Amino acid sequence: MTLPIPKRPVTNLLFLYPSFARGTVPAARRHESSARRTTKRLRVKPDPSFAPSSTADQLQHQVVFNPPSSSPSPYQTPAAFLPPNDPRRSLLTQSHEHANPHAQPNQRLPPPVKKPAEKRYHLKEEEIEEIRRLRQEDPATWTRNKLARKFDCSDFFVAMVCEASPSRKAQQQKALDEIKARWGNRRRHAREDRQKRRVLWGRDA
Repeated sequence: MTLPIPKRPVTNLLFLYPSFARGTVPAARRHESSARRTTKRLRVKPDPSFAPSSTADQLQHQVVFNPPSSSPSPYQTPAAFLPPNDPRRSLLTQSHEHANPHAQPNQRLPPPVKKPAEKRYHLKEEEIEEIRRLRQEDPATWTRNKLARKFDCSDFFVAMVCEASPSRKAQQQKALDEIKARWGNRRRHAREDRQKRRVLWGRDA
């Protein structure tokens, strides 16, 4: 006895088995036509102004200015790209004067928030030698901050004229290593990223 072979796929006969049909979820299919239609919409031609110039003179003397597609505004269009008789030039000048009323030479500027520091060269050679001696004898007691307050100078100047002994540097490095040993993965990765950013800053310069 031969069994009849159904012409329809087996997946279309799942309604005969309700328990099996409830456990299966129909999956969506993506055909070639839908993919082609999606990629066709993404093929946007570039603006003609970005195309290379034809003549050598245009290659040397040409500035491309492509503002966004919006209504013209004197606050966004630079004055270099406006015609000489364009009324937006006067609007642009008025906006600058209104935004910065102290730009005129006759106007007095407001007082500074912080008084600018004046450089002083009051330390003599004997005092500098005293700083070096105190720093070498007891670096734990005579730190940069204490020496700066004692001789009325900055911490940066103390670091310029003297530095800690090698034993002091090794002690500070050991304390720093103990602190780093207690760091978690998040802080360690953050410090590593910070070092990488500093290296990239130097490359950009």
